[in-house]
Order: sequence, then C-alpha cells, then structure tokens
Amino acid sequence: MRVEQETPKENIQRERTQSLRGAAEPAPRSADPAPRSADPAPRSADPALRVCDSVLDAIGNTPLIRLSKFIPSPSPQCFVKFEAMNPGGSSKDRSAREMLLAEERTRGLEPGAVVIISTSGNMGIGLAMMCAYKGYRLIAIVDPKISPVNEKILRIYGAKIVKVVERDQHAGYHLTRLKKAEELRNKYPDAIYIDQYDNQWNAEAHYRTTGPEIARALDGKVAAIVIAAGTGGTVMGIARYFKDHYPETHIWAVDEHGSLALPANSIPQPRYLNGMGASQRPANYDYPTLPKYLDKQHYVGAAESIQAALDLARTEGILAGGSGGAVVTVMKNVMRHAYRSDQNVVGILPDHGSRYTADFFDEEWLSIRELPVSLAVDGDEP
Repeated sequence: MRVEQETPKENIQRERTQSLRGAAEPAPRSADPAPRSADPAPRSADPALRVCDSVLDAIGNTPLIRLSKFIPSPSPQCFVKFEAMNPGGSSKDRSAREMLLAEERTRGLEPGAVVIISTSGNMGIGLAMMCAYKGYRLIAIVDPKISPVNEKILRIYGAKIVKVVERDQHAGYHLTRLKKAEELRNKYPDAIYIDQYDNQWNAEAHYRTTGPEIARALDGKVAAIVIAAGTGGTVMGIARYFKDHYPETHIWAVDEHGSLALPANSIPQPRYLNGMGASQRPANYDYPTLPKYLDKQHYVGAAESIQAALDLARTEGILAGGSGGAVVTVMKNVMRHAYRSDQNVVGILPDHGSRYTADFFDEEWLSIRELPVSLAVDGDEP
C-alpha cells in the first residue's frame, strides 16, 4: 500500500496546529492572597511559577510592560514586550530553539556535531546557549559591529568566533559573513549551517509563541504591533499569526536608514544598529506576499534610536538596545498620533541595553561615528 508523504508545508501546518492547541492559558490570579502557612515548604505549587526541565523550556512567556511615562499624552495604551527576559537575553532564543530542533528532527544530531551561524550577536548567543546544553560545537561568524559584550558571551558559552573584517559592496558586513559561511561549509561538509535569513522555522517560532502570547495578554485587542526588521523571523511570524487570527491588527516594521531588508528602501549605506537591517533582502519576508502581512514601513536613524533607548531607561526604567530604541521611537513619534486612547499598541523590545555599554551607550563610540546622542545626566558638571 502506498503511503502519501507530507510536504514540508503540510508538516509545518500540522505541527503548528498541535502547538497552538496545546498552548496553556494563563492561570487566573486570586483576588485575595492565601494565608501564610506555618510550614516553610509550600503545600501546593503556585500555578504562576513553573519548573523547567532545561534552559530550552525557559524560553518564552516574556512580560508585556505598560509605558506610562515615556510617551506623552494623548496616546493609545502602549506596551512593550520585554524579550530580554528570555534565558539567552533576547527574542532570538525563540527562533534559535525552533531552527535547531528542526535540524535535530531531520538530521539526527549527535553530541559533537558542528553548527555554523552567521550572526550579529543575539541569534548566535541563543544558539550558543542551546549548543552548550546539547553538546554541539558552534562556529559563530561575526563582524566588527558585534557588541564586545555579545562577543564575550559567545566565548563564555564555548562558541568558536570567526570574525570577518572586510566590508561588502553595500558598505556593510552581511554579505562578507555569508561568503565566509560558504567557505566554512566547504571546510566542514558534515556541519549544520543554520541560515537565519532563509529558514521557515525562524518565523514559525514567533507564530507559535510570541504572537499568541501577545494576543492572550490583551485578550486579542491589539490595534497595532511594531517590530524591528532584520532577518524577517519576528516580523513575519507575528504578522502571519495576527493576520490569520486577528486580521484587523496593523503590523508596523521599522528599519534603519540604509538597510535593504524591506522593499521601501533601495539605497544602501552604512548602518550602526545591531539586530536589525540587512545588506540584501532576506527570503524570510517572501516579498510577493509581503503587502498582505505588512501594513506600515518606517525608517529611523541610529542617533534617534539610541537616544530613545536612553530616554526610555530614564523614564520607565526599561533598558533596551538600539533596535528596541528604534521601536519606541516609532511608538512615540508616529504611532501615538495614529491610534485612539482606548486602543492597545505593542512594541517588541528584542534585547537588553546592558549588552551595548561599550558602543551605543559609550561617549567615545558615539563621537567617532558623529552620532549626536547626549549621555549627560541632569546635574552633571559641564
């Protein structure tokens, strides 16, 4: 008897359905606190807490934080999803997990397997964290734009660092990193190369987790979501989830001037913000269908994004990186005028700003690049 084989698209749809059906609803909170027990050990587990069998299980379920001071009134109800709460410190943990697990299902990886990734930092850290747990060897291809802190974190996890220094024809390093990846694939023919720019599981991670988490937190009442454009995984995963389940939600993508990630820009130029932008258009965006999922595109500069991240830290106590600064720049300067005060607007903060104290938040680094960002604190001596 002939057995019909599933196509990759059918396989991912079946797994997606099973994943969404199994998603746990948030536990209701009791109105009144339970009385303290004389026994120091609790008699029953708090349903709001969870025990994870591994670091992989700790990924996701990051908080939505309301912005009450950063954005002037009148404005919509503004929230940010704080992805720095993932164990690897960024939203890339979600995609790294799904892409690596997909390789395990198809390749049957064994401890000692070599994994190669081209990364500006966060995706490499997410993979390094998981490779350390799984016993795999990670080779991370990076460039001079990587945050010194991120590079150190990669080394702490045991990743081998290969740094390219030659700029590509678009004045960036993206294409140079991809060329180096091809060289390493030829050198290690049995290695697993994870192409985050063209990988269905990159977006699928956010379709299965980030999108549903936002929808559950706000009971599906989301007027708009703004996301930093990079590999396309976060943008397309969240966009597809909401267009499938809440099609009235607007999806905004923000990118840095000079990036070619989105079709609205065609003039490459040097960029400074890590974790967003690209020197060529990632296949994850599926450009022929992009208008179906993306409602707005907006471009920002590095200086205004870094300044916004600094202002966010000093008003809300939320320290985001440069890409998070780009997101809240759009929320503050554009989106607050586009939505009513009774509507919910969400921004995705991909990582934590503490990783960028040697670059984005460093006076010398800013001065060399002639980025007019003021790090001064009120009351500082002139």
